[in-house]
Amino acid sequence: MKTTKMMKSIAAFVIFMFAVHVIYAAVHDPKEANELRITMKKYVPYPEFAKESYQTGFVVIAFNVDNQGKIVVKAINGSTPKFKEYVEEKLKDVVLENPQAYQDKTQYYRFDFQLVNDY
Repeated sequence: MKTTKMMKSIAAFVIFMFAVHVIYAAVHDPKEANELRITMKKYVPYPEFAKESYQTGFVVIAFNVDNQGKIVVKAINGSTPKFKEYVEEKLKDVVLENPQAYQDKTQYYRFDFQLVNDY
């Protein structure tokens, strides 16, 4: 009987700690994610070559951030070589304002280049 109670208490504690971890991550990560999204959209807009021919595509990157806020690409993949090359070239100009927030973490980002009509 005591063992069952203890197991339930341990399980409840583990669930509680997991919930706290998820809530903590949800509270802190969105700000960094939003800053990253805004920066990426600023430096890597929909490419002109794609507008002219109505092309759509994507590029996915895994990267680290150095002490100066520059992006160091670890892996990159794209729907076409042209989109991939475009993103690689544009990322050379990106400087993140708060590099310490991204240090020692591999970041992942997906660029979706889709045509959108604004009515």
